[in-house]
Amino acid sequence: STAISLAQPEGELIDKVVGVVGDNIILKSEVEAQKLQFLQSGADVTEDTHCSLFEELLFQKLLLNQAKLDSLEVSEEQVKSEMDRRLRYFISQIGSEKKLEEYYGKSILEIKAEFHDIIEEQLLVQNMQHKLTADVKVTPSDVKAYYQMIPTDSLPFISSELQIAQIVK
Repeated sequence: STAISLAQPEGELIDKVVGVVGDNIILKSEVEAQKLQFLQSGADVTEDTHCSLFEELLFQKLLLNQAKLDSLEVSEEQVKSEMDRRLRYFISQIGSEKKLEEYYGKSILEIKAEFHDIIEEQLLVQNMQHKLTADVKVTPSDVKAYYQMIPTDSLPFISSELQIAQIVK
């Protein structure tokens, strides 16, 4: 009797999808990038912080999805203007355009190409958030009073749904 065993080849994990909102995915690398930015600001990263950063990314993707559903757009001029503003800031922080290119290991054109879609998404999210909250006139005490009026036994249970995927090399 011969036994044949099939095994998935061992591979190095490159990235994996940790969340999906509509057509938008959240990669583990995005959460790690957020965590790195948080660490660079001098803050401590705890498990709660990690969850909060992931929750914030989910919220941004939710707003992005809604912006696409509502056909919100940002112009190429807006994206270029925001890109230039950010590059000026980075250059002022690092010292020169040449040092910025050395830091990223890319030319300014390559840096702009890399950040174009990110900035476009961020502007869409900002516009959607503004659209949703433009006419809201509520105070924190109004919110607190509203939620205290709801009996805890009448709150619905919302089940979670998970879908796991990974990219291996």
